[in-house]
Amino acid sequence: MQSLHVSFVDFLQPLTSGARSLLLGIKELDNLLCGLRQGDFIVFHGSQMCHVISEQLCVRSQLPHADGGLDSSVVFIDGGNLFDPHLISETARLLGLNPEKTLRNIWISRAFTCYQMVALITERLQPFLDQKDPSLVVISDIASLFCDSDIGISEAKRTFNRLILSLWTLVKERNIVLMVYSLSSRSQRKRRLEQYLLERADIVVGIEDGNPHVKITLEKHPFRPLTSTELCFEEPNFQSQL
Repeated sequence: MQSLHVSFVDFLQPLTSGARSLLLGIKELDNLLCGLRQGDFIVFHGSQMCHVISEQLCVRSQLPHADGGLDSSVVFIDGGNLFDPHLISETARLLGLNPEKTLRNIWISRAFTCYQMVALITERLQPFLDQKDPSLVVISDIASLFCDSDIGISEAKRTFNRLILSLWTLVKERNIVLMVYSLSSRSQRKRRLEQYLLERADIVVGIEDGNPHVKITLEKHPFRPLTSTELCFEEPNFQSQL
């Protein structure tokens, strides 16, 4: 296990790379993952840090290829009602990007039921990709909407499995980066559903809060060795700066 102490500003620094892959901005983590390539289906699961990473990727995707970005707009499908424009704006400033332009380049759709989520992904996402051609799609806390007690467990499992299969197919056909995350929960149903997600993903990263470290575990990767890294983030209080 490696142990690293990284400030939040370090997390946001441009990182030069000749390859067309999306980098997280921490050299050690990008070495761990070898960047996120187009055609990758990556899942982060665990602590709230998953959401922080997702929003950093929304900004970093807009960087030029030479700076570890995709020079692309982003689709953010918000299943957890978690999107934070203040975090996006602050991240853009730290990376030298225009905050308003950065926000305009993130196309947000919110789902409040599992059926809305299914419709967004299976009916509306592909036509939107045809029109706008973004290289990154992010889906927040995808399994949470399928934990509604009004939905039978069998129906939830069947529908969720089909949804994840359709996402996997879309990633491979459209050659996009898909980043999906699932936040920790005591719900047994959510943990069961999450297994469908982890099985389909090309890359799986688990994130566990500690004191003072965050443990990041590479659980699945097509060619990188599986290992863990401990990071200590010194995150600023964005609210006090706005």
